[in-house]
Amino acid sequence: MDLYKSSEITVHQLNELREENNKIQILDVREDTERDHAHIKGTIHMKLSEIASRFTELDKDKNIFVMCHTGTRSQAVCKWLKAQGYENCVNVLGGIDAWAALIDRNIRRY
Repeated sequence: MDLYKSSEITVHQLNELREENNKIQILDVREDTERDHAHIKGTIHMKLSEIASRFTELDKDKNIFVMCHTGTRSQAVCKWLKAQGYENCVNVLGGIDAWAALIDRNIRRY
């Protein structure tokens, strides 16, 4: 898969990319309790409070699609990761809430 060059992506666009390549990096930055309610299988989970100590686990040469509940925390994480040299960071607009509403209705909304 070629790198996705925009700094934001919709859940529909992400779903298409995921169907092309299920090994893409989707980073879930929500808290454990939120993830217990709803999550997308195969995502990487790093709570917001862990990002600074764990971000080197991410592949800098691939896109990192960052997701939270609605897109606010993930936007802040993308900005921070880009400052650390992770230029291929992409915010998922609407987060897990949009994914549950528009892509996979089996995921519980909260």
